[in-house]
Amino acid sequence: MRHTVTIAEGTYQSMGAHLLRDPGVESAGFAFGRTSKTSDELRLLIREYKPVDPNHVIHADRHSMKIESRALARAMKHADESKQCLVFVHSHPLGYATFSPDDDDNELPLFSSAYTRIGHDGPHASLIFPHGGDPFGRIWASDGHCSDVTRIRVVGGRFLFFDKSRICEGGEFFDRQIRAFGREAQALLRSLHVAVVGAGGTGSATAEQLIRLGVGRLSIYDRQPLEKSNVSRVFGSRASDAGRLKVEILAAWGNAIGVGTKVIPYSEHITCETVAKTLRDVDIVFGCTDDQWGRSILNELAIRYLIPVIDIGVKIPSKEGRILSVSGRVTVLAPGNACLFCRERISPAGIKAESDNAANPAEAAALRREGYAPELEEPDPSVIPFTAAMASLATTELLHRLTGFMGEDRRSTEVIHLFDRSETHTNAVPPSPECKCAQHRLHGIGDTPDFLGMLWSQPT
Repeated sequence: MRHTVTIAEGTYQSMGAHLLRDPGVESAGFAFGRTSKTSDELRLLIREYKPVDPNHVIHADRHSMKIESRALARAMKHADESKQCLVFVHSHPLGYATFSPDDDDNELPLFSSAYTRIGHDGPHASLIFPHGGDPFGRIWASDGHCSDVTRIRVVGGRFLFFDKSRICEGGEFFDRQIRAFGREAQALLRSLHVAVVGAGGTGSATAEQLIRLGVGRLSIYDRQPLEKSNVSRVFGSRASDAGRLKVEILAAWGNAIGVGTKVIPYSEHITCETVAKTLRDVDIVFGCTDDQWGRSILNELAIRYLIPVIDIGVKIPSKEGRILSVSGRVTVLAPGNACLFCRERISPAGIKAESDNAANPAEAAALRREGYAPELEEPDPSVIPFTAAMASLATTELLHRLTGFMGEDRRSTEVIHLFDRSETHTNAVPPSPECKCAQHRLHGIGDTPDFLGMLWSQPT
């Protein structure tokens, strides 16, 4: 099992501003967080940071520091009362890019005490911010052993990844990309595990581009078989594929491309709890599903697990075979951004209508006829140039979040493209104060007995 840490951008910036403010003096603080645990990964989600009170610092210079025991006791008490993990964070003014012998000597009794005083299983951890270098860390077990943190993620206006090691593979395939973004960016793409939820017009085009960009692992979710009407816009499909599951077609196509991406197909909808839980292992999600129910799950995932979601939508209203307008959007979901409820992209009524219809289609239809339930939306027209264009805008958004090539002043959280007007707009709408996405208690809350705070269907 690998161990990783995820930090919201605002918290990460607060940590860096405090710890690295004086290059000549070591500084320290305590972070607190919750966990996401799967069979493959233990992910620590850092939710808050508290600097050590200067009055509790006995000694600090560029080589070491000593903190009063009451500062440690207060941090442990807060972790216990808030049911969070304890993370000791400090700087290395000399840029020392590994744990020092002093760190080893001091942290062992600290975390031994933490496991005694904090009334839950942890895990507890330590992080170091070296001046002039990338942060790194380790997880302490209750038996006194520790394991390296192999990846630290920072999620916000940019997606930052700090790894123990990365390798740039497949240079012969990605030479032109490396010329544009460099070998380090290509190695980062190869290290990512990305999910695409929905394998239709936007989903298949997104998957195709991610594969050809060189993403390392790609999980694709869709339970629908390919219909003949899908062939005109689903990448990798052929007329003879009608009746096959879309995810199987895309997995075979991705493997046939042969650039090293491992494609993992999931043939159940994410409205099944066991399927939705597999999303906890990914780094980034692309939402390419048309249904509000599925989008609501991705909305919660971004808030509760600090996993960024790039949601894509295309609308082509028409009348009697005549297009009235064509619009598309790319919305980035992450803590601090307005969610799909705030933006009125989804609604409780729409989600309930879809879930009721899935549970009992006949009863839901009867209620609609009697006027007791909202009508389900009919599928919009879909045309490959429009769906493929929005997939390209979404993958471009990913590249910016990874590399910053659009500039540091590009902080928008949504891109709107009006095809019929040849116009593109961006916005950065703040969360509505009444919406759940504005409730900081939910940010990074991780695993809870009621996964994502929802009721779940079972596989059929």
